[in-house]
Amino acid sequence: MTSRYVADALISGARPVASHLSALLPHLFICRQASTGTQAQKPSRFYKAAHVIPAPDNAGYQLMLDSKPVRTPGKRLAVLPTLPLALAVAAEWEWQDKGKPQLHTMPMMSLVAHALDQPRPRDKVISHILNYIHTDSACCLYEEGTLAQRQKRVFVPILDALHQDLGWRFLQSDSIAGSPQTEELGESVRSWLEGMDAWQLAAVEQLTSTCKSVVLAAALLRGHIRPSEALQAARLEEDFQAEEWGRVEAGHDLDEADLRSRVYAPSLFVRLLQMR
Repeated sequence: MTSRYVADALISGARPVASHLSALLPHLFICRQASTGTQAQKPSRFYKAAHVIPAPDNAGYQLMLDSKPVRTPGKRLAVLPTLPLALAVAAEWEWQDKGKPQLHTMPMMSLVAHALDQPRPRDKVISHILNYIHTDSACCLYEEGTLAQRQKRVFVPILDALHQDLGWRFLQSDSIAGSPQTEELGESVRSWLEGMDAWQLAAVEQLTSTCKSVVLAAALLRGHIRPSEALQAARLEEDFQAEEWGRVEAGHDLDEADLRSRVYAPSLFVRLLQMR
């Protein structure tokens, strides 16, 4: 089961999958160690194995590389609040084959570092996310035509779901100036963000900046859409243009791969946070 399908299942709230993930991750982790027996004889990285131990004072779960604790770029100990999340991040370290860790293959570790180091003040992060509501990709439509019709088919059901769930009434517009939203909506979104801890906020910030949309980030984390649907919605305009003019090799495909990683990782990250 790949992380892509695990993320899709978890985001939909499928408890049978979620309840087995704690058993699945250590199994994959052990299989990785068993399948790389030659690595123990000829280590090509600065550690032999990644693993997890309980942190002191029941503070969570500490990531370890052999006998040394993992630290973030800000020199903080990588202590995670749930065991499933800690195992998933340890698996990212375990799957590094050689040399220095390749950060682009460790999207959840990047989120861990961001949540723990908090390189920007919390209020600045929230303000940055709020800036997207007036230019949200789910609300800024093209002038009437095929693309605008496709946008409405995709985004209107999502907006309706958020209205029913959170009371948010986003306004769509085809104005070149964007889609100005009400002050009431802005305050409601702010209240939602202020209720999050640093872990959740790190995931929401990445989802919002990746999708250019608070709507997609919220709908994804509230379980109204799956990661695959969020990815498709975020790429709607680009895919439409590719259908019209063709795909650029080593262009569109690489962009899609990067976007997929930046959507699936925080989606799975948040679900693993919820598995106390």
